[in-house]
Amino acid sequence: MQRTGETTQQAGQAAEERRRARARRSAEMLVLMRGLARRYKNLVNRISKAELNASFIEYELFQLLKMMEDCIEEGSESVVSDGAAPYGPETQGKPNGPLRYLAETGTFSLEIKARPDGLADIRIDGGKQFTLPPMLADLMTALSIDNGLSDDGVVGWKTVKEIAEFLARQSGKPVSKRAITQNVYRLRKELFDRGGVNPYLVQTNRRLGVRFALRRKSGPAIKSDR
Repeated sequence: MQRTGETTQQAGQAAEERRRARARRSAEMLVLMRGLARRYKNLVNRISKAELNASFIEYELFQLLKMMEDCIEEGSESVVSDGAAPYGPETQGKPNGPLRYLAETGTFSLEIKARPDGLADIRIDGGKQFTLPPMLADLMTALSIDNGLSDDGVVGWKTVKEIAEFLARQSGKPVSKRAITQNVYRLRKELFDRGGVNPYLVQTNRRLGVRFALRRKSGPAIKSDR
């Protein structure tokens, strides 16, 4: 009986030690979890502040570049002729300000995702997402199509007629040359105002037409569900 009592007591002590060990581990885990949660929250806050600062810097940079360009060009705008559009260079290769210079290298990715409300979500080079109305999203798609007619690594130029035919198929209505001209101007403005995107990525050429400066790839030129 005494041995049985001793065995029971030892078992009880062992169980108590295991309980205490579990309690210590639980406390240690709780401390670690609280520390991780605190560091995670601090990291998220720092990332959010960094993203906000980056957005401010990007916006102010484009504002500064636009102001410099306005000073250089003295507020002049191009006149549409033979497929060109307002707010664009009169001839390719001519230095027309900092924004056009930056746009020469083009962009590497473009995502266009239609929304149930008719708008489209746009993301360029993985940057800020912004929305465009259906007509401008369709125009963006048309200008970004890789038709293979290019020797500079950017998708090929499209004539106003080709763009009009594409937009007419999308909308089911005829589209005039004047409407395309106006929408090219609107697209440039919306790219800058909504997305902080260089408006001169929409390139125009009196002889060749219009295009969005998207770098060509071996696969599909754009990711779009429109």
